[in-house]
Amino acid sequence: MKISSFFKGLLFAAFFCVFCFAQESKTVPRFEQADCAVPVPKGENAECGYLVVKEKRVAKNDKTIRLPIIILRAENPDSKNEPVLRTLGGPGASSLRMVGSRPRAPWLKNRDLIIFEQRGTKYAQPALDCAEVSAANIASAKKQFAAKAARADEIKAAKACFDRLTAQGIDLSAYNSAESAADIEDLRRALKLEKINLWGVSYSARLMLNVMRDYPQGIRSVVLESTMPPEINYDEVGVDGIVSALNQLFNNCKADSECLAAYPNLENEFYETVAKLNKEPVIANVKDAKSGASFDVKLNGDDFATWIIDYLLSDSAEAIVDAPLVIHATFEGTYAAFKRYANDKISPSNYSLGMRYSFWCSEEIPFESRPKIAAQSNVYPRLKGYEVMSLPEICGVWKVSAAKPWENSAVKSDIPTFVVAAEYDAYTPPAWGKATTKNLKNSFFVEIPWAGHGPAFSTPCLRDLIAAFFDNPKQVPNSSECVEKVRRQFKFVVKKT
Repeated sequence: MKISSFFKGLLFAAFFCVFCFAQESKTVPRFEQADCAVPVPKGENAECGYLVVKEKRVAKNDKTIRLPIIILRAENPDSKNEPVLRTLGGPGASSLRMVGSRPRAPWLKNRDLIIFEQRGTKYAQPALDCAEVSAANIASAKKQFAAKAARADEIKAAKACFDRLTAQGIDLSAYNSAESAADIEDLRRALKLEKINLWGVSYSARLMLNVMRDYPQGIRSVVLESTMPPEINYDEVGVDGIVSALNQLFNNCKADSECLAAYPNLENEFYETVAKLNKEPVIANVKDAKSGASFDVKLNGDDFATWIIDYLLSDSAEAIVDAPLVIHATFEGTYAAFKRYANDKISPSNYSLGMRYSFWCSEEIPFESRPKIAAQSNVYPRLKGYEVMSLPEICGVWKVSAAKPWENSAVKSDIPTFVVAAEYDAYTPPAWGKATTKNLKNSFFVEIPWAGHGPAFSTPCLRDLIAAFFDNPKQVPNSSECVEKVRRQFKFVVKKT
C-alpha cells in the first residue's frame, strides 16, 4: 500500500513527538508526581512528588537526586495567591514533619504551602544519615566514657560514615547552601510559578538568604525566623550566644520582684551547679527503648548547661517561666528533672548528620579561626571548656571542598523581608537578626518575648503577623500588640503548687 507524503509527515511527527517526550521526561530539573513520602493528615488536599535535579550542577556526569515535596493546597480553592515555600533548619533537619501544621497556619487559608525537603535530609534520596555517629555517642554515654575518649570515638564514627557514603558514589561536596538554593529555584520553575514566598528558620533562614542573593527574580517576599547569617562565623561566637541568653534570664529574674525575692542569687547558683557537677557528676539510670536494658548515664556540669539552654529553647514559654525554679532546685540537689536529660544521651540523632557535616565543613570551618574558637571559653571562665559543637574536629575527617568566599559574606537585597527573633534564643541571638536587617533595604524586625529558637512554633499571634505580612509584604507588620500580649501573658514561676 502506498502512503501519501501527508501521512508520512504525520507518522514522522508522531514518532518525533514520542521521541521528544521520552527525552523531556529524562531532563532535569523536573517534578514527578508520586505518593507522599510521609502520611498526610486526613482531610488535607495535598499534592506530592519529587523534584529531580542533578546532584552537582557543574559535574560532567548525569547523576541525579530526588527531593520529596508536599504541597498543601489552600483552604480557598479559588485562591490565586503566590504559595509559601517553607523548610526547616538544623542543618540536617527533615522538613516533612511540618505536614501536620495546618491547624497552626493561618496563611494556609488563601495560599498553598510547599514543604521542601532539603537535599541530604531524612526523606531525600539519598539521605545522608550517619547511624555510626549516633551509635558511637550512645555507646560512650552507656559506658560513661570521659569527654576525650567519647570525642575520639565520635570522630572515628564520622570518618566511617564519610567513607561509607563516598563508597556509595555520593559526592558529599554537593550538599551545600548554593546547591540547595538552586534546588528551590528549580522547583519554582518546574512548578511553573512566577513568584513564591519563602520562609526559613535557623539554618534555612540562611538558605533563604542564599536564594535571595542568587535568584531574586522569582521571590515575592521572605520571612527569616531565628536567622543564622552567612557572615557570622558560628563556632567563634557560639558560646557568646549561650551566655547572652543566660544573662537575659538572670537579668529578667532580677527585674521581676517575685523572682528576685525567691532566687536572689540565681546567676551564682547556675554557675556553681555547673562547677559542682563537673567535679562530681550525677548518675541517672535510664532504660533503652529498644532493648529494655537499663544503663547508668553520667551527667556533668556541661550537660547541665546544655540542658538549661535547651530548656530555654523549647517550643513554649511555659518552659522558660520554669527555668529559675529548675536551676534553683538543681542547685539544692534535687536532680529528678535534670536526670531526664540522660534519655537524650542514649537516643539517636534527629538530624541527617552527613548533611550537617557537609554544610559545616564547606561553609563554616574554612572561614573560621581555631584559636578564636578555643578562646571563647577563656572569655567566660565559669564556662571554661564548654563547647557548642564538636564539628571543627569532625571536619578534619569530613573532606569536602571549601565554599566560595561570597558564601561567608552578608546578603544585600531589596526584597520585602520580615525578620523574626526571640528573646531567649541562644543559638541565633536577636542581635544577629537585627544585623541582618541592615543589609535588607525593605525589611522589618520583631523580637518576640518569652520565646526561644523558632518562636513561630509557640506564638500564635506571631503566626498571624506572618500571615498578614504575606498578604501585604510592603506594609510594616503591626507587631506591638502581639509583643505586648505575650509580654503580659507570662511570668516566672517561683514555686510549684
